[in-house]
Amino acid sequence: MESDMAASMLRRLKDDGFEISAIHADNDSTTAARLKAEFQSLEKRCDKNHLKKNITKQLYSLSKSHKQLKQEGVICYITKCYMHPLSIKRQSEEEVGRKLDMVVPHIFGDHNLCSTSWCAYHRNPKSYRMKYLPDGKPLNDEMLREALNRITLSLKRILPQLVCLGSTQSNENFNNMVASKAPKNRAYGRTTSLASRVSAAVLQKNEGYTYISQVNEDALLSPGVVSKLHGIRMDKKKLWNKKQQSSIAFKRRRLLLKKRKQKREYSLHLREGNTYGSNIETAAEVDIESIPGKLDPEKGEFIMFDIETTGLSRDSDIVQLSAFDGITEFNVYIRPNQPISKNATAISGITFSFEKNTVYYNGREVESTDLRLGLLKFLEYLQSHANPILVGHNIMSYDIPVLCHKLHECSMLAEFIQCVYGCADTLKLAHKLYKKEDVGNYKQSNLVNILLGKSYAAHNSLEDVKILHELFTKKLTCHSEDLFPFHIHILQKSFKTMAEKKAMSVATSRKIAGSGLGFRHIMLAHKRDELSGVKTLLGEHGMKGKVVSKMIEYLKAHEE
Repeated sequence: MESDMAASMLRRLKDDGFEISAIHADNDSTTAARLKAEFQSLEKRCDKNHLKKNITKQLYSLSKSHKQLKQEGVICYITKCYMHPLSIKRQSEEEVGRKLDMVVPHIFGDHNLCSTSWCAYHRNPKSYRMKYLPDGKPLNDEMLREALNRITLSLKRILPQLVCLGSTQSNENFNNMVASKAPKNRAYGRTTSLASRVSAAVLQKNEGYTYISQVNEDALLSPGVVSKLHGIRMDKKKLWNKKQQSSIAFKRRRLLLKKRKQKREYSLHLREGNTYGSNIETAAEVDIESIPGKLDPEKGEFIMFDIETTGLSRDSDIVQLSAFDGITEFNVYIRPNQPISKNATAISGITFSFEKNTVYYNGREVESTDLRLGLLKFLEYLQSHANPILVGHNIMSYDIPVLCHKLHECSMLAEFIQCVYGCADTLKLAHKLYKKEDVGNYKQSNLVNILLGKSYAAHNSLEDVKILHELFTKKLTCHSEDLFPFHIHILQKSFKTMAEKKAMSVATSRKIAGSGLGFRHIMLAHKRDELSGVKTLLGEHGMKGKVVSKMIEYLKAHEE
């Protein structure tokens, strides 16, 4: 149907005295072959945009078997290298062929054929870096080189069509206009209005948006003040958009956004693996494990959290567990399995009678429960919030390790890890925001006294979380880098072997674990992209240099 329509259009143009010598079209239909058979002198030239898409499509197809193409920006750069010699106008077939022969050697570090106008290597060979390729180094996969040579050979076979590339963007623009007035999802082809709809698209293309008022005048109707003003306004907007899109700043911005999109897509592929592909569900081994991304405080709900224990060790039992979200409060007293130390009682005012199995607060009996039931109630409270973020004072060093230990005893740790979105320690936040000489010390009671000018019943966890909520919302700020996962200590233990072998410091392991990554996640990123997977993943969390290089060295040795 398309080829018949094109042949009919060319016949009508020829009858009207317009001889067509060349057409610009893609290589996806038989239209060009049909027209050449009927019009012997007609030349076929490729469309720039379709040619670029076809090259990119071939490269993405090759990336399934060549890992170097999966690295960020590589496909984009190779496409750019191919399109640069093809985009230059007024050149012979020999020039185009010679420039195409430069592309593959250039990408693989051989610059003997490169011209100074295209490649900067000959200007300063010692300092030259291929800045658009990973680590500034050329590609080195010989199998990939052969595949790219085949692409070059296929392009050289159609050199006459590549000498003066054209663009069918104006045709696509007109097709969009027709589609806006005669959508394909409605059967206008059988209606009498189709001709009027297509005619309206032609008028809009040739005359602009003021065609409506002109049609009204020709039909001896009022041109319509509102319609006329609307048409003028739309024409001005169209001209403004055209001017903006042709500016260098707009094109640079478009390339920047494209680069960010590619980086984002690569990052998603690295963290989630291949989520879509032909017959992917029938593959022998499907990579479905996800690597956690950066925590975002805007995606969660902050919940103040505190515990009181039988002592100061991490093996102590929890005797009071409290939380507060600013509206609803949670508080439960828990019957311990070990005696409460005198120091703990002096601080919290909580005692426990093993004979009566009763908890007392300041000598008054309070309702209490066992550990598992108390934790279940706390989990239910957290699940009533979307992406809860636990906030507490010194919780990274004490409260969370104690809570994790008790959750493990009750076989509930997995449920809490899945439920809690992240955590924030107000002690660390205060260290970042306030100098010691300004606040004296960083105890919660002292911060409340200095910053809020208030005093309260400290070391009762319910009172602690209530006043902490006011301190946190009024005097502290929390950013993405201040959040850490609930199971940070478990993630840090996964790097224990590396730390023992001096391949990583304890501080570095704590920093990586604080970003939500364990050793298994690093291994998974390395498996998905050996060349730049670890670098990209750790780079998202601000880690680079020696940390990345040592990690990659260890993983390669670990594989061997």
